Amino acid sequence: MKLRAIRTLVWTALLACAWVDSAACLRAQAPPGPLPPSHPLPPPPSAPPAKKKPQVEPRKTLAGFWKLNMEESDDPRTKFEDARKRKAGNGPGNGPNGGSGGPRVGVGYPPYPGGGPNDPNGPYGRPGGMGGNQDSGLSERLQDVVRPAFSQDILLKENEVDSSNEHSDRVVFYTDGRKLQKSKDDTLQEVLAHWNGPQLVSDEKGPRNTKMSRTLELSSDGRQLYETWHIENGRSASPIVIRYVYDAASQYGP
Repeated sequence: MKLRAIRTLVWTALLACAWVDSAACLRAQAPPGPLPPSHPLPPPPSAPPAKKKPQVEPRKTLAGFWKLNMEESDDPRTKFEDARKRKAGNGPGNGPNGGSGGPRVGVGYPPYPGGGPNDPNGPYGRPGGMGGNQDSGLSERLQDVVRPAFSQDILLKENEVDSSNEHSDRVVFYTDGRKLQKSKDDTLQEVLAHWNGPQLVSDEKGPRNTKMSRTLELSSDGRQLYETWHIENGRSASPIVIRYVYDAASQYGP
């Protein structure tokens, strides 16, 4: 009996040791948890600064390449419509320079390439109708004349200023008072003009001998070109004034 008890105690001790060894092995084989870094991680790199669009050097004269800024330019259709309302006596009061009393109205849609400054698919589309009378037809024809080009490439010469648009249509302003001959070239327009200090001012006639002129002048910072039209609007009404803004640009840039 005593021998059997001793054997039972020995087997119990052996089983207990085996269980302790198994638990130790399992703990030894368990995957280690995340270890704290010995040194703090560096912060993530900051995003590179946005590339600035290269600016064109300011201009000192009208010469150079210019692109139409539609957001800052007037919409000729709005100007003609305001003029019609004022003439009828039911529109807004006269603002400065014959414009409406509200703020400048830019165009809120992108231009569509057309066939020149007078193309109905140009920056300001086809002129809107104003009724079926003769004034409506004249207004539409005038809008065709004063619709701007997408770009102007201006060259200063002796006694003349040449302006070419993106379709190679040219306007030549002669400043020596010469007598003009009627041009047979549809892509060439010749007009008389004079210098009023730094401003180039034309003397032109539109449809039905409507008196009109345009002024080209440089902005004070030399980065924009202003083309301002003054169009006769009857004897008792103030002229219609439309201003287009062009930005100095690189002809071969983005």
